[in-house]
Amino acid sequence: MSTPQQNFCPICLCANGIKCKSCSTPRDSYEFTCDACGSFEISRTAYVSFFENGSPKLTTVQRRCLSHLLCTYRGTDEAIIITTSWIEKFLSNSYLPTASIQASNLIRLLGDKIRETGVGHFIDDVIDSVRIGAFSISMFNNLRTELEKRGLIQPLESDTISNPRDPGVIKGHRYGLTLEGWERYESERQGLLAGKYGFIAMKFGDATLEKFISDIIKPTVKKTIDYDLIDLRDVARAGIIDNIMREKIRDSAFVIADLTHDNYGAYWEAGYAEGLGKPVIYLCEKTKFDNAKTHFDTNHCTTVLWSEEDSEVSSAELIATLRRSLNLFPSSKSI
Repeated sequence: MSTPQQNFCPICLCANGIKCKSCSTPRDSYEFTCDACGSFEISRTAYVSFFENGSPKLTTVQRRCLSHLLCTYRGTDEAIIITTSWIEKFLSNSYLPTASIQASNLIRLLGDKIRETGVGHFIDDVIDSVRIGAFSISMFNNLRTELEKRGLIQPLESDTISNPRDPGVIKGHRYGLTLEGWERYESERQGLLAGKYGFIAMKFGDATLEKFISDIIKPTVKKTIDYDLIDLRDVARAGIIDNIMREKIRDSAFVIADLTHDNYGAYWEAGYAEGLGKPVIYLCEKTKFDNAKTHFDTNHCTTVLWSEEDSEVSSAELIATLRRSLNLFPSSKSI
């Protein structure tokens, strides 16, 4: 199998001087290493269908989404392989982080780099705009300026220095965090700042449970308290997902864990959230709970029992529990 006859990254198209290398693999796929996107593979059929010669099948935003996703796996040893079925699923539900999450991502990037190296981080707007999930370089620079104005980040040198990626061409500054920025960074790391969503831990493949969650719980939570509810499949990516799952739990406002099947993953995710101090609400199918309870470490915790026949009652009890846990109460004023 021959190497693709293009000298640019099939994902980001190598704007602004980003370099990309490509080669063939024994797995009927092509391997790429891009300065911005990182290392990844694309199956031959996916490459021909979606990426060959800069195919227009992906919009600019979809390409940014995919580049941002691939950046998550920098430094991992597991191969990231983009197949036709995977990219089709991704394109049906791809989105970039909100501006507030992008701001948090930039603060985390600077804090992590400084903790690792002991010096400021050179902001490369081409690559770092992808890392934090910005829609464009100009929007990334607007965000950086806004964070400077708010006193969260700051340039650490008065003179410009060379970019390590391309020292002969690009100049800029190393950036760091202010004291207030470090306080924000530590709060983010400890999960003290919550996003506008909840995370649900559950067993997949049970038709009754999945219908209850997708048709009743998710839309009810959104309608009544205006929080999205995501599960592991909403954040699943090619390659390992552990770090993304931890980040999603850390940044969530609350966690719901269904223990109907004594799923080890649901118990682990609930325990991780409990350790971060997140509100955790447990669910369990009523018949199962009546017959066998849940693990003794959780069966005394707040548990909403549900059944297929009384789904409306169960969802109402869950919403009431969430309101108490999040200190959200309907306004007493008449409308």
